[in-house]
Amino acid sequence: MAEINPSIFRAYDIRGVYPKDLNSKNASKIALAFVKQYPLAKTIVVSHDTRESSPILAKAINRALALAGKKVMFLGTAPDPLFYFSIFYYGFDAGIMISGSHNPKEYNGLTLHIRKSGKKEKGDVILKDLERIRDLTSKSLDVSPKAGGKITSFDPLEDYLNYVTKKIKLTKPLKIVVDSGNGAMGYLPEKVFKKLGCSVKTLYGDFDPSFPHHLPDPYVRKNRLAAKREVLKGKFDLGFVYDGDGDRVAAIDNKGRSANGDFCLLMLARQALAKHKGPIVHDMRVSKAFLKEMKKKGVKTYFSVSHHTAIIKKIKKVRAVFGGEVTLHFLFPKDYFLCDEALFASLKLAEIASQQKDFALYINSLPRYPISPELFIPCADEKKFKIIKKLQEFLRKEKYDFIDIDGSRINFPHGWALIRAANTTPFIKCRFEADGQKHLIEIEKKSLEILKKVGIPVTKKTRQELELN
Repeated sequence: MAEINPSIFRAYDIRGVYPKDLNSKNASKIALAFVKQYPLAKTIVVSHDTRESSPILAKAINRALALAGKKVMFLGTAPDPLFYFSIFYYGFDAGIMISGSHNPKEYNGLTLHIRKSGKKEKGDVILKDLERIRDLTSKSLDVSPKAGGKITSFDPLEDYLNYVTKKIKLTKPLKIVVDSGNGAMGYLPEKVFKKLGCSVKTLYGDFDPSFPHHLPDPYVRKNRLAAKREVLKGKFDLGFVYDGDGDRVAAIDNKGRSANGDFCLLMLARQALAKHKGPIVHDMRVSKAFLKEMKKKGVKTYFSVSHHTAIIKKIKKVRAVFGGEVTLHFLFPKDYFLCDEALFASLKLAEIASQQKDFALYINSLPRYPISPELFIPCADEKKFKIIKKLQEFLRKEKYDFIDIDGSRINFPHGWALIRAANTTPFIKCRFEADGQKHLIEIEKKSLEILKKVGIPVTKKTRQELELN
C-alpha cells in the first residue's frame, strides 16, 4: 500500500494537489488517523469549499468518520465562519474543513480542529500533532465498523446571523459591494449585512469550482479589480473581497482603493484598544508605522510566526486584545470566538467606516512608509526551510541585526527586509520597507545580494515582477 506523500503535512494544515497527493483514499486514512489521535472526539463538524474535488473528499471523510463510530455534523459547502461558529457555539468536539483556500484550483487541503480533552480551549491541529497524524497514516488503521456512527446534515445559518449581528453596531447603514469570487462565502456576507440594514450587491456569489472570473485570493491585486470598479460605478461606501474559504478579506474604500493589510491592521487595532487595554500580536510583515504608533500609545506588541494559528497561540499566551496579519487575517479575542473569521473582520471594518464622514479620507490620514509588494521566489518545499536556516546562520556570522521568529526580518538603519519560507506554497517570500524611496531601493538591493550569497535563486524575471507590481 502506497504511503501518503509526507510533504502535504505542513506546519499548520494539510495541502496537496488533487488527486496526486490528496485523494479519497488518502483523505479517509487521514480522517481515521485523526480520530485515533483524538479518541474522545465524538461529534465532528465537516464542511468544504467550492472546489470540484472538495465534495469528493468530504464524502470519503464522512464515511470514514461514521465507520469509526463518530457523529458527523455535515455543513456541505460552507466557509470558515460557519465551520468555526458551529464548533464554538454548539460545543462540538472537533472539525475537518476541506479547502484549498487561496491556492490554485488544482490544490486542495484539510484543516483539522480539536477541543482537547479536559479543556474548554480549542485549536487547529498543528506542528507535532499533525506529524503524529501523518505517522499514523503509514500504519495499519482499524477499519472495522463501530456502533453509533451517523452523518447528519446541519445548518447553523440562522443562529450565526443572530449571533454576529448582535455584536455589531453601525452608526449608519452602508452601501456595500461583496465579491465572493465563486468561493464558499457565497451570499453569506450579503445576508449578514442586509440584516444590519445595509444595501448590498454581491459579485460572483454562485458556487463555481472553475472560478471563471478570478481566483478567490484577495491578497492579489487583480482579484480586487471587479469590486473596485463596482464601488466606483455604483458610488458604494465600501467593498469587501473574500478568499475561497472565508478566512481572509480585503477592504475597498469609497474611492475604489484597496485598504492594504497594514492599514486594516492599524484601524482594527485602534478600534480594539478604544475598548480594551492589553497587548497586540502581529506577523513579521507589519509596517514600522504600525509599531511606531503602538509604541507611542504605550501598547506592548509581539511578533509571531506568519500564520493565523500561530497568532492565536501567541494571543492566548500574552492575553492580547487583538491580533492579525498583513495578509488579511484578523482576530478578535475580546469580541468574538478566537478563530480566523473574515466575515466578522469585515463587520468590524464596516463599523469603522460607518463612523467616518469619508472612509477614504480616514485611510489617507493613516501613517505609512514606502513598502514593496511581496516578492515570490520559487523554491521547492523540501528545500525552502533549509535555505532559510542557512540564511539565518549567515546573518549571525556576519553580525546582522535581525529577528528570527519566522524567517529573518533584517533591520537596516533606514528600514527592514523580511525573508521567509511560505507555509503552504513552494516559495520564499520577501518584503522591504524604508523611510524613503531611495532607502527602499538600497535595502532591496542589499537584500537581493544577501539572497544570492546563501543560494536563494533570484532571477532577472523575479526581480522584474517585483518592480512591475
